Amino acid sequence: MAKNSLRDKLEGDELDLSMMSIAEVPVKEIAALPRATKIDLSSNQLVSLPSSFAQNLGNIVHLDLGSNKIKEIPSNFFKLKKLKHLDLYNNQLTDLPLSFCQLPSLKWLDLKGNPLNPTLRKVAGDCLNQKECEAAARNVIAYLKKLQTQMETEKQEKLQKEKEKAEARARAEELKEAKKRAEKKAAKEKRKAEVRAQLESQKAKTNGMANSEKQYSAVPKPAKPQLKQKKAVTKGGWSLLGWINLLLFLCLLGAGGTCLYMYTDGDLSPIGVSAALPRIVNNANLLANLTLEALQPENLQQTAQSVSATITETASYLWAELQEHTTDLNVYVEPAAEAVLAAWAWLRENTILCYNWIVDNVDWNSIMQAIRETMLFFYEQYLVICEELSRNKALMSLVATIQPYYEVIVERLGTLWGFVWEQLLLAVNYVQEQCPGVLESVKGHAAAVKQSIEGLVK
Repeated sequence: MAKNSLRDKLEGDELDLSMMSIAEVPVKEIAALPRATKIDLSSNQLVSLPSSFAQNLGNIVHLDLGSNKIKEIPSNFFKLKKLKHLDLYNNQLTDLPLSFCQLPSLKWLDLKGNPLNPTLRKVAGDCLNQKECEAAARNVIAYLKKLQTQMETEKQEKLQKEKEKAEARARAEELKEAKKRAEKKAAKEKRKAEVRAQLESQKAKTNGMANSEKQYSAVPKPAKPQLKQKKAVTKGGWSLLGWINLLLFLCLLGAGGTCLYMYTDGDLSPIGVSAALPRIVNNANLLANLTLEALQPENLQQTAQSVSATITETASYLWAELQEHTTDLNVYVEPAAEAVLAAWAWLRENTILCYNWIVDNVDWNSIMQAIRETMLFFYEQYLVICEELSRNKALMSLVATIQPYYEVIVERLGTLWGFVWEQLLLAVNYVQEQCPGVLESVKGHAAAVKQSIEGLVK
């Protein structure tokens, strides 16, 4: 609709757009006529009002929307702050938005001919004269204000109930977590007590065995290490033997740590170690018994004979192969082979002498007992260290901070290991595919070198 055509409909402050079969309110064109404060849109085909209606036409004082097909009033209709007269006669309204009560200037309202809900129809009345229409405006606004207040109260009560329920759930969860922590702590203390009792039992048992066994003077039983010992440092620094002992200790500590990590499946906490301790002790006892059995003179002698026979057969085979491939070079190879055989005989003789000395002088039971006591001592110190570290709040806070990243790190390491393993398999496949050809090439070069050497010798 053109702006000029609307201007033709404007008489003073009244804009008459009735009976023009309008299906949509020309908001922009009406807004371009700021003098129009009384607008008549009755007897048209309006189904709804756009949200821009109240936003752009805030200067309206008198509005007639009667005899249309309006089903709903927009929620921002309250922005018509100057609206005093509103005619909604003969539309299809069933209800009004709660924000309708915020029309501060509304003095006249007609809602006849609408399928209103019974309560709103009763509040609005019939509006058959000026007085009833003014009463309808007052009563509808008061009713909607009361309804809005009631809904706000119910909303606040609902939010309060939800808040109380959430707080009750939080308290229940907190009590549940506290109970779980208490049970976990009690179970941990129980396991600690069981481990201590087991350690004491093993100490008593091992001490009884040590008192009943024969002690040898060649290897005295080592004294139990103390928790706190002052480091003895000579004036000239550590000797070579001291560095060797330190290296052996570090190797032993690394091997022990690796085994402990494998036995506990990566759980190096006191609980994990305590749970894996019985299996470690059983396997250690089994290994000690197998070692003692293997170190029996008859078993060692049988093993030595088997190894000697294998070495002799291998040496004979290698010697035959060497003779076959060297032919005329035997004059150079035979002295070297005789020297190797003499060295082997000397080594075997001295090995047997050392073995006999060890069998006659070393008390293996005392050594195994010392190893057991040392491992128990390290385990006790581990428990003490873990208990002390668990009391360190800063460390526990750091562990709690790192914990969420643990699974990510393990996943990344697993991915890295999968990549390394894949590359290793590729390398093995490559070697299996390429090595036969390489060996054939090496044999060909060896044959050529042999022919060259034979030619030089001749």
